[in-house]
Amino acid sequence: MALITDLPIMTRDDAVAIGFAGFNDVPHKPIDIPDGEFTITAKTSDGRRVTFCFLPDREHSPAGFVDIQYHDAGTSIPNANGGHSPTFNAFGIGRGGRHILDSRPLDEADRPSILVLMLDKTGSEQRPRPA
Repeated sequence: MALITDLPIMTRDDAVAIGFAGFNDVPHKPIDIPDGEFTITAKTSDGRRVTFCFLPDREHSPAGFVDIQYHDAGTSIPNANGGHSPTFNAFGIGRGGRHILDSRPLDEADRPSILVLMLDKTGSEQRPRPA
């Protein structure tokens, strides 16, 4: 496994050529995620922080989902651990550019503190939605 600092920044086409996905024609930094629990933490030049926590469906397996959290919106809600989690705005874009999920019109108390991206495989059975 290559360390993040060992991998160069490259073009989208170069990243795709070595087996990574490309998104927008901007510089890419490919990262191999190890099995088990793993977090990538990122910071913009002005200090805004975001984390991507890759979590397996079962112990020591490849990631099954990613918890995404933005840490610097300035709002928070109580969490399950007795502390506070940051809240933030988020939206999802669907066919035709429609915003199919959009937290921006919500009150601060109803905005997400974590977004969960399911890493379902093509053709695999979809995870059941909780009741």
